[in-house]
Amino acid sequence: MRFGKKLEKYQKHVVKLHFNTTDEFEGLFKRKSLAVTRSIISGIEKAMQKNKRTAPLFEISFEEVDMMYEISLPQSQWQHALENCLEHLHTQDLADEQIDCWKLLEAVKSW
Repeated sequence: MRFGKKLEKYQKHVVKLHFNTTDEFEGLFKRKSLAVTRSIISGIEKAMQKNKRTAPLFEISFEEVDMMYEISLPQSQWQHALENCLEHLHTQDLADEQIDCWKLLEAVKSW
């Protein structure tokens, strides 16, 4: 049962998304969404806190499909992802979140 508890902790930090169609899924990731941006930042931050090399971000499921897909981000992509998040936050004029993202980006660079 020890494995089950670890899996449960892992799942608490992942954003679960359910879609009716693949077009809905594509639409979410084609346009810049603050929810996605914030989830990426949060996922990377939590992975660093737990000293993990991969940041689990999303669990994706579709209507009438019994499978679930997990989207995670390896450490090698964290810097690039955070740079994009920082740019997105800048376009939204979210100064406080920009500062937090920049601090995380600097921590990733030296991690």
